[in-house]
Amino acid sequence: MKRIIDFATKNPVLITALLCIVFYFLPFKPKPFGDGQFHTGTQQLIEYMLNGFQGNIDIDKGFLTLFCYLIPYAIVYAFHDDHLFFLSSVIFSCVFVCLSVYYLFKTFIILNFTDKAKFSVLLLMSLFPIHIYYAMGIIGEAFGFFASTVMIYFWAKHYRGIAKKRDYYFLALSMVLLYGIKPNMLPFIFVMTIYFLVIKSPMKSKLYFALGIVLIPVFILVERSLDDSNFEFKNLVFRNQILWSRFELRDEPFNWMPQHGQDKFASGDYLNNLKKRRELDSICKANNYDKTAYYIQWVKNDILSNPGLTLRQYSLKFFQAQSFIISPLMKSDKSKTVKYSIHIYINIINYILIFTALFALYRLFKRKEYQLFLPLLFFWGWGLLYVFLFHSEQRYMFPVRPVLLFLFAYWVSTNEFSKKSQVA
Repeated sequence: MKRIIDFATKNPVLITALLCIVFYFLPFKPKPFGDGQFHTGTQQLIEYMLNGFQGNIDIDKGFLTLFCYLIPYAIVYAFHDDHLFFLSSVIFSCVFVCLSVYYLFKTFIILNFTDKAKFSVLLLMSLFPIHIYYAMGIIGEAFGFFASTVMIYFWAKHYRGIAKKRDYYFLALSMVLLYGIKPNMLPFIFVMTIYFLVIKSPMKSKLYFALGIVLIPVFILVERSLDDSNFEFKNLVFRNQILWSRFELRDEPFNWMPQHGQDKFASGDYLNNLKKRRELDSICKANNYDKTAYYIQWVKNDILSNPGLTLRQYSLKFFQAQSFIISPLMKSDKSKTVKYSIHIYINIINYILIFTALFALYRLFKRKEYQLFLPLLFFWGWGLLYVFLFHSEQRYMFPVRPVLLFLFAYWVSTNEFSKKSQVA
């Protein structure tokens, strides 16, 4: 057993790479072009550059995700073949997943986590390789996972007092990348920036950090200059998500299936949300109201009028947003035994991470290790607050995954250290 643990803890990237190869040939994957905006948007970005920086680019979601896919798409662009676009992007995403694992385990080494902790994390990641699953489609999750992991890595270097000045620049760049992949993380980045600038640290370190983080407003301006619609799509998504949030788990509190269509699996809550959307849109059109402002006001009134319902929704969303429900499997003709067995299996592993992470956060607080406790609390806390206020779906919580893995490793390590000190 010791040899297995030694091999695994010394070769986490190799094991991850092998799992990526195996997973590619398994039948269950996300839709190849699940977020079609990235597929079409990246091709438009290439054409924009080839045409002397002229033309239109559909920027519907994370702006920097297009640049992440720019490299694999550019390599095979001459063939104009969707299969090659997909294959090159999956390989590229898997490279980033492997890099994420590399930096995650370097973080464990920096903080002197035990081999048992490293092995336990790798075992859980292998038994439920959701980080690899998300690399099997043209979606931004693999890059968001990388950004979160690198941010934790550079923060660990800061915490241990071994960070060099340039490390603070890279810390900021990881946050810029996180914003560019997942714009909904901007409030967390803002809070984290304020926190770092007010804590005790060398002025030069803060300067290097500021030089990196200033790229966020620069990218916002660049994105706005490329989007002729004045962010109309994002405004539409914003309105739809805050409205859907008020209906999620309202009349069907235990229907946690992702809702995206009006098929036989559509919940009453989802259909009521669509009905209310049409109603509000018609009111805005008839009265020439600003749609976004009117939606926000309606949502505010609904929250204030239904405090008990809101509290129940948020309590359930804590679990629903962090539970994995495989929609294609649930909609398939497979037996209920198969469907529920798989979901019980993956969510047992998932909730081992979640509850252990909660205990680890409490331990960090009790030990007054605030420079680890507060950033991790900010990160996880904002992820949860977002799904409370907006449409709740597990992939919106996925950038928090490295935080859970880190906290799990911290808990196992500190438990081991505690046992050794008691024996001594």
